[in-house]
Amino acid sequence: MRLPIWISNRHIHLSQIDVEKLFGKGYQLTKLRDISQPGQFACNETVSISGPNGKIQNVRVVGPTRKESQWEILMWDNFTLWTKAPVKISGGDMNEAEGVTVVWPVGEVYVTHGLIVAQRHLHCTTKEATDMWLKNWDIIKIKIPGQRWLVFENVAVRARDDYALDFHIDIEEANAAWIVPWSRWEIVE
Repeated sequence: MRLPIWISNRHIHLSQIDVEKLFGKGYQLTKLRDISQPGQFACNETVSISGPNGKIQNVRVVGPTRKESQWEILMWDNFTLWTKAPVKISGGDMNEAEGVTVVWPVGEVYVTHGLIVAQRHLHCTTKEATDMWLKNWDIIKIKIPGQRWLVFENVAVRARDDYALDFHIDIEEANAAWIVPWSRWEIVE
């Protein structure tokens, strides 16, 4: 069975307050294209992220706006920024997440927390979870067969009725397993 895999790069989710600090009062994010989860989209807007001793430019903003801003980077980006972003669930508890400065020509935002490396996770509806003998927040293992087969451990199940089925990993993890568009996966535990 071939089930969808969504590969993400570094990106940022912004609150409306931070959108206005960066792009101007009353500014609304503009859609570039839809992404894997219903209602979410890559925006035309990009920003720069500055850490204690480094900077990453052209980081894509993902919409719609959220209650709190959150920056999702790759593990390697910690070396570039000189940060120690923890692996955390996107949209989850950000108390341990590090702060970072986000820069755009109109303004900048410094947030004391919110910089993370996103934990790999499986999006599915509650019915799909039940059909796979899973429930929201289960931790599972997913195997990617192929020439560089790999078992991903610590995959968090994110089950909600408005989710679309996909295994969500970042570009570094996808490269490690040599994942291509026709890759398939299976739950092993």
